[in-house]
Amino acid sequence: MKVMLIVPPYPKDKIFRKSMKSLGAVLPPLGIAYIAAMLEKYSHEVKIIDGPAMATVLEYGFEELEKDIKEFSPDLTGISASTSQMGHAKKTLKIIKENNPNCITVLGGALISADTNALLHFNDADYGVYGEADLTFPEIIKKIENKEKIEGSEGLIWRENNIVNFLKPKVIMNLDDIPMPARHLLNMKIYRPSPANYRRLPATTMMTSRGCPYKCIFCSKPTIGTAFRAHSAKRVVDEIEHLVNEYGIKDIQMFDDTFTLLPERTKEICKGIIERKLDIGWNCMTRVDRIDKEITELMKKAGCYEMGFGIESGSERMLKFIKKGVTKQQIRNGVKLAKNSGIHVRGFFMMGFPTETKKEVLETIEFAKELDVDVAQFMVSTPFPGTELWEIAKMSGEINEDWSSFTFYAPDEVPFTSKLLSKNDILDLYKKAYKSFYLRPKFILRQFLYIRSFTDIERQWNAAKGILGL
Repeated sequence: MKVMLIVPPYPKDKIFRKSMKSLGAVLPPLGIAYIAAMLEKYSHEVKIIDGPAMATVLEYGFEELEKDIKEFSPDLTGISASTSQMGHAKKTLKIIKENNPNCITVLGGALISADTNALLHFNDADYGVYGEADLTFPEIIKKIENKEKIEGSEGLIWRENNIVNFLKPKVIMNLDDIPMPARHLLNMKIYRPSPANYRRLPATTMMTSRGCPYKCIFCSKPTIGTAFRAHSAKRVVDEIEHLVNEYGIKDIQMFDDTFTLLPERTKEICKGIIERKLDIGWNCMTRVDRIDKEITELMKKAGCYEMGFGIESGSERMLKFIKKGVTKQQIRNGVKLAKNSGIHVRGFFMMGFPTETKKEVLETIEFAKELDVDVAQFMVSTPFPGTELWEIAKMSGEINEDWSSFTFYAPDEVPFTSKLLSKNDILDLYKKAYKSFYLRPKFILRQFLYIRSFTDIERQWNAAKGILGL
């Protein structure tokens, strides 16, 4: 069967403030690349359209998408769309049905998993998929080819008498059973990380695990599955070696929520990189309470140059409110531990939570400066449907009805406002956070001292343009 997997065209300046566009990453869509690999395993012909990347780098739009749909003429199309892309998903579905009425259309993404009734609002979507769809797509396609009824399939969302029904998918417990992402179906040359997230080019991304056992109220993981599962250390190192040999990759961003959750696996990955003498630099995200001296020093030896920590707030009250599960002192200790091992620290901070005051946002900004992280990424609290934060936000303020504002990065609008913080308050604090952190003489001097190559100069220049343009 001919299958087209689409992420709708969506230029990055619709996600980031225009001045921050140069800081925005353009990354491979690993989710649909995994699905594509599973479909190829069963001999299906697959084409991927990575709309956001192609729109940003190649000025690809809906006219080009329509042309590709006509030329490929898929039997089934899967559309993956985040909450902020729902308008683009509707337009994509309409184009498919206008040009190929018999094509089966399947909508996936966080919103439809969080609210399956959303399928009723997408007239041109025949079905939806719930959560991870690696197993769902091959199963429903097999049934279609056998002329069997697909309603009732695990992982499928369907309509019946204008009522939405669904079954959750099977949980993939052994991730090593899934082929490596079908990167050969992507134009790997168009991707770029943000300036702070690489040291050498070409760079790319990997996911070595799925799921997260923690309970942060803002996280959308509960809508798509929280069970933590991980690739074996050998499989991870095999994929790194594949990226080095096949694509000449020099730098990898590990996209796991908590890369070091399993300490022994982390050590085995690092030892594998060292033993195979892979020339690779990499960064990852984890928690301040999931590292120790032995692990950080081994990670550094294996090429890890940066760790990202979800710090979120400088207010003890807000850390408890969002169920982060750590204290400010634990955060201080974790940041210090990473830095003492020679690993840079990227801190993620959020502002605009329900019940949060301006004073508490200012505490967060000051905490970022106290920690003196190497990179601070400030984001706007975004109450995605299906999260605990969504339920709290509905009772605590006003949720923006424009889904395109649900991006974290405060382009022009904000997704949520409360009686304590207005839209203008949040946007002003967002600008203040970036400028007060990055325009410190101490920080600027340190960036000059970090320069080791022309690539470093280029990275720093792109970052500076974004900050100064706020």
